[in-house]
Amino acid sequence: MLTDAMWRRLLPLLPPQKPRTGRPSLDHRYFLEAVLWLARTGAPWRDLPVDVMNWRTAWRRLQRWTAAGIWGRIVAELRAMAPNAGWDAHLLDSSVIRAHAHAAGARHKSGEQALGRSRGGFSTKLHLRADAEGRPVALHLTGGERHDLLGVGPLFEQGALRSGKRGRPRWKPDAVIADKAYSAAWLLDVLRRKRIVPIIPSRADQPRNPDLDRAAYRRRNLVERLVGKLKQFRRVATRYDKLDAHYLAFVQIASVMVWLRSFGDKT
Repeated sequence: MLTDAMWRRLLPLLPPQKPRTGRPSLDHRYFLEAVLWLARTGAPWRDLPVDVMNWRTAWRRLQRWTAAGIWGRIVAELRAMAPNAGWDAHLLDSSVIRAHAHAAGARHKSGEQALGRSRGGFSTKLHLRADAEGRPVALHLTGGERHDLLGVGPLFEQGALRSGKRGRPRWKPDAVIADKAYSAAWLLDVLRRKRIVPIIPSRADQPRNPDLDRAAYRRRNLVERLVGKLKQFRRVATRYDKLDAHYLAFVQIASVMVWLRSFGDKT
């Protein structure tokens, strides 16, 4: 799934092939192709073709990279490479992800699960923050029954971007575009105090939002299209992983591919 151009862009962002101690790792490209194959097909780990990579080796390396936060760092580095950082508006949305029966049963001491019961059944809710170009900026998981507003704080705690200049990293977009689920007076007040324009339509039981720009609001389809791009990876569209950290890792891997494709690396 990785073209040579994608690989050249990705290679400097990966951990060293040979650590300071111990044996060199197997080729990172084989590993990335293995996890992309799993993400794309949704197949169980033990079904990973032997000619791609031994499934135990791939599983252990995914655990290590996930614990080290490598996937999130790769997404941040790709964002820093983009000529247009998309700060004129950020878009918020969420999607309920149906959890497979295999996602249940993890021990509490193993880690968090972010699973719950909603109308759709056993599920996880994926909260997203996208930039003005419809590319992923921040991700957060909750149980499927949790309200969309609960994801706003964690989404804005992530996604700060260093421009290479002196000073603090930028975290604040010029505007936030979201649907009626995010129409809460306290949220609109917080955004205005931060000098962020809230382009959010009001519910029938609330006063009209004077900042709503209907033309700008049409751009909200970009975050919906982003959800569709991520769900092209079956391991994102259905949750098979027991721990939220491992499921989130596959969402971040899909996000890496969205960013790489946005650069137009085809050969």
